Amino acid sequence: MTATQYDLIVVGLGAMGSAALYQASRRGATALGIDRFDPPHSMGSSHGDTRITRSAIAEGEMYMPFVRRSNEIWRDLEAQSGRTLFHRSGGLIIGSDNSAAFHFQGDFVQTSARIAAKFGIAHEVLNADEIVRRFPLLTPRPHERAYYEPGAGVLRPERCIETQLELARQAGATIHTNERVTGYKADRDGVTVRTEAASYRASKLILTAGAWIGELLPAAHRSGIRVCRQVIHWFEAADRSAFDPTRFPYVIWIGETLADFWSVFPAPPLNDAGRDGVKLVTEQYHTSAQPDEVERVVTEAEKADMYHRLTKPRLKGLRERSLQAEVCLYTLTQDEHFLIDFHPATERVVVASPCSGHGFKHSAAVGETLTQLALDGGCEFDISAFKLARLSANGSANG
Repeated sequence: MTATQYDLIVVGLGAMGSAALYQASRRGATALGIDRFDPPHSMGSSHGDTRITRSAIAEGEMYMPFVRRSNEIWRDLEAQSGRTLFHRSGGLIIGSDNSAAFHFQGDFVQTSARIAAKFGIAHEVLNADEIVRRFPLLTPRPHERAYYEPGAGVLRPERCIETQLELARQAGATIHTNERVTGYKADRDGVTVRTEAASYRASKLILTAGAWIGELLPAAHRSGIRVCRQVIHWFEAADRSAFDPTRFPYVIWIGETLADFWSVFPAPPLNDAGRDGVKLVTEQYHTSAQPDEVERVVTEAEKADMYHRLTKPRLKGLRERSLQAEVCLYTLTQDEHFLIDFHPATERVVVASPCSGHGFKHSAAVGETLTQLALDGGCEFDISAFKLARLSANGSANG
């Protein structure tokens, strides 16, 4: 047992954990962050060079306070660090009346437009001809339309995590990497966290272990969480400058089936280890995996499917040559909404699994919320939709 008594321990230092450690440290709490890898890394869910952020959150109005506060925090982090964390590119969500449900929303284009109108967010709804006129690299079908948000763009996830960890360390936080947590136990006076290397003691604990959160949840709730393997691709561009954020938006393209879902990202300038090429992703939710058993090799068949089936019919300007491909893990709840709550047995432990594939844009504010729960016993934003009980063996996915 170490002699150090911390105010707070954060387990998992990806998007949410790095944000929580930073927020706790800036408040003056003595904090320890632990991660089984060395963040930022490519083993979990918070990598890939770019992540989408937008202001109209069609997944649900309960997310609106989080994205607005996150945008404030990103700007503050940029001012403190001198780094560019956000590239404004504008963003398109393309769909049709026949689009498959995306995050349980039947018409994501119209829902996004409705949310934007309600909250005063600048936006347009474009028909297929208008999409092509604005963005000639895209080839929508005549019946497709798009929600366009000019103020949207992409975040740099590795840079966001690295910046928050560095600022946390500067504020006095202790960070242990490449150290796997094996268990924890809360008692009347605090929480003991055990790792493969040592044990640590704190007044409060935040669990933000990403794809490994299931190992740390109470057994009754583990079935409410699953992990899905996703693949990120980078293909060679005929002219990479045509995909610069000043010229090309991110695109979320919702097809007639879930297997047709596809996204393309703007390509920011190549600096501090940015990936070459243009980033493309699809999503799959039908096959689950254990995080330590996920196949990390991307096959040639997967690359060919991404280019020929999903990309070539929709986008000009890319060559068939794959420059890089990586695996990303989505940690999903049953209803694809976040998990932010106290442990059912003790309020000394806060548990969080905030992604389900749409969380990075909210992560800065989620980290702040987790810190408020741990240090203050409550938080500023309404988190009633994100309770753990709905994921229990006896709970309802939408309860």
